[in-house]
Amino acid sequence: MHWRWGQLLEQSRERERAAGAAGEKGDGGGTDLDPATGEWPSAMDVWKAMYQKTDGTWSVPNGEEILTNLHDVAETEQERIASAAVPLAEHFALVLGRKPNHSRGVGVPAVNQGAQERHRLHAQAEIARQHADNAREHAAALEAEVQRLTQANMQLRDDMQSQREELASQRRTVEAQNADMERLMDQKLEERMNIALARIAAHTISAPNSTSGNTP
Repeated sequence: MHWRWGQLLEQSRERERAAGAAGEKGDGGGTDLDPATGEWPSAMDVWKAMYQKTDGTWSVPNGEEILTNLHDVAETEQERIASAAVPLAEHFALVLGRKPNHSRGVGVPAVNQGAQERHRLHAQAEIARQHADNAREHAAALEAEVQRLTQANMQLRDDMQSQREELASQRRTVEAQNADMERLMDQKLEERMNIALARIAAHTISAPNSTSGNTP
């Protein structure tokens, strides 16, 4: 990748020299170290210096598209670019690809194929992540619903058991009351029968005496 970066710098310098020889204002250069900061220009600055004309148009058909991809990759791959041995070269490699033929014929769709593929994979990964998050949320919701139903069933079983115990207690109370009533009725019936028998016996005893007193 270092050879490509050197080629980009050399092409930019040649464009600057050609512009100076023609008496034109340069394209913005920006491919040398900034004398104030001692830092390299950004990949976007280099790309515009090489392929953007003074009137804002591009010398390559997809110049604006690649510039947009450079901006996008600068955001999505910031850590990777910053940790590279040559950050600027890594930045271009992520957009233009690493194979030698990617540096030729800039402006044809093949140049941007690597970046498009990375963006496609990134979009697919984002969709997959969203689906996974949705699946986890759905699973958590189902688990919460299962727990709720389980607790509701347990409460229902407890309520039914309590009702069964209460009914059993009421049944025992009713049975005990019925037994007491039967005993009371038997007792009353026995008392009445005893009274009736006593009266019958008394009447039987008094009847002969009355008969004997009336004999002449």
